[in-house]
Amino acid sequence: MAVPFRTVVVLTFLLMLRTTCYADIVNHETHVNIINYLRLGVDLTVHCKSKDDDLGVHVIPPDGSWEFQFRPNFWNSTQFFCKFDWNGGSYWFDIYIQLRDKPYCVKNCDWLIIPNGACRKVEGVPHAVDKCFPWNP
Repeated sequence: MAVPFRTVVVLTFLLMLRTTCYADIVNHETHVNIINYLRLGVDLTVHCKSKDDDLGVHVIPPDGSWEFQFRPNFWNSTQFFCKFDWNGGSYWFDIYIQLRDKPYCVKNCDWLIIPNGACRKVEGVPHAVDKCFPWNP
């Protein structure tokens, strides 16, 4: 039995509407802000990437910051990783993992970079840190 054309059109429209609403409402644009909180008086060189995007190399002065934004994907698999260099050392950290960070970073995900790793700040609460993570092995 063939499905009427009108039913196919309505179902397609509803699916498109659901996907669009999900992308715009549930997965709104997320801002990741990386703050040089090394307290060593040195520049922090950062190179961030995802599976699909290379955000380039950026130099963050002491107490300075650099921000990028993106829209997390439908499958909850968005991930950005960064390489951090200062004083001749190199360190890696997954600066955004959708399943880990989405509950804590509704629109903004601020990270303090310290010598031992990265600390995620509490969104909307000045000077409050949610959790610190060590560098990736």
